[in-house]
Amino acid sequence: MAVIAIVSGKSAPGASTTAAALAYAWPVPLVLADCDPHGGDLATGWLSPWWLSGRLHTELGVLSFATATRHTTTITADLLTAHLQTVPPAPRARLLAGLADPAQAAALGDGGWQRLAEAFTAVSTNPGGAVDVLADCGRITDTTVPWPVLKAADLVLLAVRPVPRHLHSAQPALTALRERIPADRLGLAVCGTSQRGVREVQRLLGVPARLSMPEDAITARVFSDGADRRRIERTVFARVAQRTALRLHTAGLLAHPAPAALTTMKGASR
Repeated sequence: MAVIAIVSGKSAPGASTTAAALAYAWPVPLVLADCDPHGGDLATGWLSPWWLSGRLHTELGVLSFATATRHTTTITADLLTAHLQTVPPAPRARLLAGLADPAQAAALGDGGWQRLAEAFTAVSTNPGGAVDVLADCGRITDTTVPWPVLKAADLVLLAVRPVPRHLHSAQPALTALRERIPADRLGLAVCGTSQRGVREVQRLLGVPARLSMPEDAITARVFSDGADRRRIERTVFARVAQRTALRLHTAGLLAHPAPAALTTMKGASR
């Protein structure tokens, strides 16, 4: 199984929206991890109806895992499951909620992100039932970046839109990524575009696109802000997400064959 990370430049090209759409469509058990050091948006965005009703808790996630394991020297898959929550609209996924405040990133430090990276590796290679991990790692900036998580990922996707300001902000982010991530593990997630836009972005940035999402502002709002999700299965956006999720999972499975049949994660919090 695979660990996949999505990042972006300083603009908002749709990284979190894409991560949510992929999690919704993922064909097998998945850990959806909100690893944005600047504050997580998945619980309070896509999953906001369940957060507002008290079914999801932002205090259970990245920070609680880092706190619970601060004296742990050996990180195993079971250490992560206690900090995961069910995702009502995506029953195959379990959410590791993000930070509630950017100031909390200082409490994690490199050690906290390193333990989290080790947990993702352990979960994705667990002989008792490996699962995929999809991590939304926020913006690549000069300040806090969860580099241990990105370095542990099998695939790092830089989200970008084919418009000048997004292309401009993608360039320094891509430079930072190229310094730390091997070229064969780096790709683009081109958002809100056509195949012509994908080709143009690849030409300008010199990195292959591993996925692309079409322009559909109405459906995208379901995954960014928790808008009414009825009938989204019929949209092109949702169908593309489904095909893309299956392709990414299959690619990860071929690269890292699971030693045992996939099973739903046990011990995840409700």
